[in-house]
Order: sequence, then structure tokens, then C-alpha cells
Amino acid sequence: MAEITEVRIYKARSDGAVKAYASVSLDNEFVVKGLKVLEGENGLWVSMPSRKLKDGSFQDIFHPASKEAREKIVNAVLEEYRKQT
Repeated sequence: MAEITEVRIYKARSDGAVKAYASVSLDNEFVVKGLKVLEGENGLWVSMPSRKLKDGSFQDIFHPASKEAREKIVNAVLEEYRKQT
């Protein structure tokens, strides 16, 4: 798995469900933008970058290939978000 070398948090300007946007750098070689920190009924969670399809559903543009990789990214983003709040 690639190492997460940087996480940037950009606070949302409104008081809605989206609390912040994030970008993650992998191995100082790739940057993934468009992650969202959201607050739902069960607390904070992170959504991967996605696009809206014609039928109204969403499709991830980027997503981790394993549960472990997803947890690593989500934990890094939430940790950085909590540091800034």
C-alpha cells in the first residue's frame, strides 16, 4: 500500500452535512482530491471522490482496493480533521 504522505483539510463554508473537503497525497507522487468529511446519524465519515450519473446515483472516481487501504485513508483524513477543529 502506498504511504499517505500528506493530508490537507479545507473546511466547508456552510453548516450542512459536509464539514470539510480533503486531499490526500500518496508516496509524494499522487494527489487525490475531492474527499469529503461528512456528519451523519452515526458521526463523522469520509466519502471518496465521485461523480453523479444520469440516473441520479453516484459512482466513485477513486476508491481503495481493500478494506485496510480504505481504513488507512479514512483514519488519516479524520485524524487531520479533528486536529483542526
